[in-house]
Amino acid sequence: MTILVMRHGHKAEGDFFNPKLRHQDPPLSEEGNNKAKSIVPYFSERAISSIYTSQYLRTQQTIEPLSKSLNISIEEDLRLNELNNGFIDNMTEKEFKTKFPAEWEAYNARTADFRFPGGETGKEASERIESFLIEKRVKHKNENILVVSHDGLIRVCMCVLLGIPVFHRGDFKVDLFGLTEIDFQVDVGRWKLLGFNNVI
Repeated sequence: MTILVMRHGHKAEGDFFNPKLRHQDPPLSEEGNNKAKSIVPYFSERAISSIYTSQYLRTQQTIEPLSKSLNISIEEDLRLNELNNGFIDNMTEKEFKTKFPAEWEAYNARTADFRFPGGETGKEASERIESFLIEKRVKHKNENILVVSHDGLIRVCMCVLLGIPVFHRGDFKVDLFGLTEIDFQVDVGRWKLLGFNNVI
């Protein structure tokens, strides 16, 4: 099977706090919406069978034009949500550094896992994306599925796929509309990275 993992599009600026998610949940900007419409032809011949997104509005809006074009419903999965950065959500770097100096140091050092204040660890995020991959690998044998998620979680996913410590996730860069493609090799029981962060 092949999984196409894409980062969402450009989001609008402003205060869009979502009490259900307990985080900011901005919609796509006009630029993001226009780009979302323009990527439809790219996937027209990829034989996509299912589309999964996080619970955040911007991931769903990113793929909504394609979903309608292919007549495939969008399925939300909380395991695809962005890393839960807890209390630092919407903080500036200066505020983060001032209020949580130990966590700021750990965040920048990239030498050990740590917990965001009031949020989750990299390991916890890696466990949920790994759970998603295992489940969908079984459910979608010989199919192509499309996943729309977030920068941080996609970088964690790369660590899982490559078998490297999750605190090295900062070594990867994922652009808006960056597409990563992975294929499961049944004969060896491992994922193969076919492409990383190819911006559509």
